[in-house]
Amino acid sequence: MAQPLRRETLSGQLAEELIALIQRDRLNPGDFLPSVAVLTEDYSVSRPVVREALRTLEARGIIRTENGRGAIVQPISNELLSQYFLRVATIHEEALVELLEVRRGLEIESASLAAVRATNEELAQIAAIVDEMRAFVGKGEGYAGLDADLHLAIASATHNTMLYYLIESIREPLKDSMEVGLRNIAQGLRGHGDENHYQRVQELHEDLLRALQRRDRAAAAAVMARHFDEAVWYIAGLGDPLGGPEAETGEPTSE
Repeated sequence: MAQPLRRETLSGQLAEELIALIQRDRLNPGDFLPSVAVLTEDYSVSRPVVREALRTLEARGIIRTENGRGAIVQPISNELLSQYFLRVATIHEEALVELLEVRRGLEIESASLAAVRATNEELAQIAAIVDEMRAFVGKGEGYAGLDADLHLAIASATHNTMLYYLIESIREPLKDSMEVGLRNIAQGLRGHGDENHYQRVQELHEDLLRALQRRDRAAAAAVMARHFDEAVWYIAGLGDPLGGPEAETGEPTSE
């Protein structure tokens, strides 16, 4: 039997109690919470308090309420994280580069884990994306979309749900930044032909694929690090990374 709640901040207390209830009763996505009437009786609170607690949980993405059906437990998602990163990227001009720096660490770990955890089917899917990307070299929008698909496929191959959600949540606010980077490439940074830069990006993706196929954890991480180091150069418009100093990770060895 649920314990009566203290009188202060009742809706907040009830919201926490309902989270504990979901965990304690192992409620899965799609399961229903008890009705408002049952919660009112169990916790000795008024209906407005119950409804406010449910609104709190709905705002946090934990439940969804439907008229005539009740409160339904929601699957874990990255929606709130995505909204946060998108808002930050909109407010602060420097946030795009900062997001790339955050995502760099996540993506390096993603490549490292995928190298040892990816199934043969997942590696085949990654290879198919890289192969399709070859046909889009120099075609900004199409290439950027496939690039996003590639990174999510690698994240999925880590079999780490939290890492996948973090990478996916940063992807949306970085969509515009990828287009900025591709525009910078198209402008021929430091006077070089844009085709060399496009080809360099593709070569890095192919190096990454080979490292994953070899199950070489260190090489996969090194290629991903180099890829993101160059992405920061392109997006910030700092110049030509091909003519700049080597990344700290060094140039990975290609087969």
